[in-house]
Amino acid sequence: MAKRVEIVIVDDNLELLESLELYFREKGYGVATADNGEAGLLLIKERQPQIAIVDLRLPGISGLELLQALKLEGIECRTVVITAYQEMETTVQAIKLGAFDYLHKPIDIDLLDAVIDKALSDIPETESIKVVDEGFKENTIVGRSHELKEIFKIIGLLSEVKTTVLIAGESGTGKELVARALHFHSSSAGEPFIALNCSAIVENLLESELFGHEQGSFTGAVATKKGKFEIAGSGTLFLDEISELPLHLQAKILRFMQEREFERVGGNRKIKFNARIIAATNRDLGQMVSQGEFREDLYFRLKVFEIDIPPLRKRKEDIPLLVEYLVKKINRTTGKKIRRIPMAAIERFIEHDWPGNIRELENVLTRAVVLSKDDCLHETNVVNLLRQPQTPQSPALQLKSLSEIEAQHISHVLDYCQWNISQAARILEITRPTLRNKIKALNLACEGS
Repeated sequence: MAKRVEIVIVDDNLELLESLELYFREKGYGVATADNGEAGLLLIKERQPQIAIVDLRLPGISGLELLQALKLEGIECRTVVITAYQEMETTVQAIKLGAFDYLHKPIDIDLLDAVIDKALSDIPETESIKVVDEGFKENTIVGRSHELKEIFKIIGLLSEVKTTVLIAGESGTGKELVARALHFHSSSAGEPFIALNCSAIVENLLESELFGHEQGSFTGAVATKKGKFEIAGSGTLFLDEISELPLHLQAKILRFMQEREFERVGGNRKIKFNARIIAATNRDLGQMVSQGEFREDLYFRLKVFEIDIPPLRKRKEDIPLLVEYLVKKINRTTGKKIRRIPMAAIERFIEHDWPGNIRELENVLTRAVVLSKDDCLHETNVVNLLRQPQTPQSPALQLKSLSEIEAQHISHVLDYCQWNISQAARILEITRPTLRNKIKALNLACEGS
């Protein structure tokens, strides 16, 4: 609920004082009045109003002296000065002392209304999260929910032993962050952390990516290449989207996990494997096993210990901390300087269900930060971005393909960067060649080109 606007009016004209008090009370404002400078100053100190309407010529201390006292004591209050005397010097003095605006008597109530509306819109929202860049760390798991605290405990326990771990959770919940935390809190933190997305590699190259290959073992193998298993050394091999492994490769992975050794494609030399395997999936592997899509023996080999990451909609108390952390991250990648996030905006984030989890939250925040025109992430910046579909009963009419969504987002970032490929690639966290390939594949073009 918005805080009620408080106004203090200081004027020795009792008729005007009474009229303004009645007018603003009818508008729903809290109003307090004083008919001299000393009483007015005490009232402002006591009530801490958002707005003060102050006559310049007052009994006791003058309006200018009152302004000076407010400035010296650091009291934040938008002060509208009123006077029957049109003197340039006093106008300049009042503005220099911090007056928000300066109106002449007789008061034009419509003009006074407009000035107060402008003053109120210029006041920072007091209930907000302050964004401070100091202490920012990449790849940090952020939250204070019970579910996340339990995951922290499990990370602490499992980081001490080199057991195989299966991390389950919806897309965008931060499975790789948990895998990295397991690695970097272990005694193998100085060893490599090698991540491989099993769904992102062409099937006929996946075996080579995992096991490596010898020179001449297949067309295009112009040199010997180490695979991910070998590069991982004594560190950690993270197999993301393990559910996407084809069945014939699942058999090879199973044999490899049993024997803890492997051969490069086209080779016959046994190579020992000393790293820990952490696998992740956004699908129900148990169900896949029952449907014959995933090997049961491999499933149990991977599931020595399982960590389930709950979706963001089930730990909404983590959203304020996540928003603050992600805005810090986005500030760094975009060059923007968002410093405040009002609680009204945070409440909008909490109300949303986040089907895309933290990844979706970061995407929405990136767009909101880019669209922001000052140092505050206003509620209006996020309302339209979080608008729910109007006809949920017919989702086929609303859903877009992955390529359409990717094209729309890349196009938006390119337009923001005025098609500066280097800057856009930094924001998207991809290389320039990758971005150029996507621009070509998605048939994107700069408007006006």
